[in-house]
Amino acid sequence: MVPTRSTRRQRGRQRRWRRLLALALALLAGAGMFLTRATWLPLVTDSDPFAGTPAEHFAVGAAGIVLPPVTPVPGMTDEQVTAALAQVRHALEASHLDSRVLLGRDPEPLLDLLAPDSASVIRSRLDSGDYGTTLVRLPAGATLAAPPRVNGRMTYSRVDWMGTPALAVVTNYVWAYAFAQPEGVVVVHSETHWMFPLADDLRPASRGMYLGRTTGYWHGMDCAAAARGFTAPAPEIDRAANPDYAGDDPVDAYFDSSRSLRVESGCRGR
Repeated sequence: MVPTRSTRRQRGRQRRWRRLLALALALLAGAGMFLTRATWLPLVTDSDPFAGTPAEHFAVGAAGIVLPPVTPVPGMTDEQVTAALAQVRHALEASHLDSRVLLGRDPEPLLDLLAPDSASVIRSRLDSGDYGTTLVRLPAGATLAAPPRVNGRMTYSRVDWMGTPALAVVTNYVWAYAFAQPEGVVVVHSETHWMFPLADDLRPASRGMYLGRTTGYWHGMDCAAAARGFTAPAPEIDRAANPDYAGDDPVDAYFDSSRSLRVESGCRGR
């Protein structure tokens, strides 16, 4: 059957309407995607490995270590207090952010900042797995997907330290590490007391900063690595984990620097 001229015109109008309708629908879909871009755009463009965790809003690296204002301390000048706080900041950077410590597992960047007497004690205890949340080292083969995120606080006061006047600088920080290999986010929450003895009759080897009392916990970690003092994300099957462990806190609580450092271990004993 041969179409008539009027039939051809009608079919042409129908094609134009279909094209216009398709164009209108495409414009509506584009407008809808634009208006809802805050919801869907991060899903396809966000490469932040901390996305969806509290650490997403933490400062990056050393920017999260903020020194408190200097106030008078008996027996110390403001300049001496400022220098001590700066020394502690360097120690935190060395012990939690320095690639020589994290990836090279070399404790010297921190030990070099301590008084010789303190450094010798800490060095002798590292091989036994002590100070794992105070001196963060990654096991061989582990790599990070992004710089660590940091949140916490630093306080200080003059104290009596084993019969010696001292400046005590207390740091309480949460450190979040996103791993590329193996994949996962590990939380390290540590409180450390950095001590500066103020006595005038100290031996040269006793002068400087001491690594004092420390406490902390890991969350989302490899139990076997933690027992050796290393930080790594939990494997799919962690044979060193307690199969009966059931923590009461939600996951986000472990990212909170005000959370108690007392936790029930989810790892089996050594």
